[in-house]
Amino acid sequence: MSNETPIGSLTGGISEEDAKLVDSILNDINDSPEQPRGPPSHNQGGPGPSPEQQKMMAQRQQQMAMQQQMAMQQQQLHQQQQMAHQQMDPQKKMGPNIVNTNKSPENLLDSIKSESKNILLIVVLSVVFNLDQVNDLFKLQPSLFLSEAGTLNMQSVLVKAILIGLLYYVVKTKVL
Repeated sequence: MSNETPIGSLTGGISEEDAKLVDSILNDINDSPEQPRGPPSHNQGGPGPSPEQQKMMAQRQQQMAMQQQMAMQQQQLHQQQQMAHQQMDPQKKMGPNIVNTNKSPENLLDSIKSESKNILLIVVLSVVFNLDQVNDLFKLQPSLFLSEAGTLNMQSVLVKAILIGLLYYVVKTKVL
């Protein structure tokens, strides 16, 4: 057949492990009962395969080598695509954030509308915790939460902020 390509002339040679695998597969094929063949000449000293059988074995080896090379190339291509895809994912994750900062006012209004429940909850909690009735509760412990002037100190502001955060979390996760 004039369309045959010698194995040695194929580009992207195969590794020693792959060559052993191909040889093993070819030996299994050659030893299968489907094809009558004489005993190997190197084992029992009998007649070796005929020239026609040798030619068929060489063709099979060549086909197997080509198939394996194609499979390896496809695997390498697949790995390259996966790597490219993984490199694109962080950019995709960053992309909306970058675009989000440059959005038009209409899109900003849409996002405010979609987050209106959360915004309203924060406003209500802030107003409630700044009422005089809540401030009076902090005045029950003057040594902890009042300054010398009689106003609420930074500790009371911090406790209020923590309580607002906790209530926001509870309402958001359990109610909304």
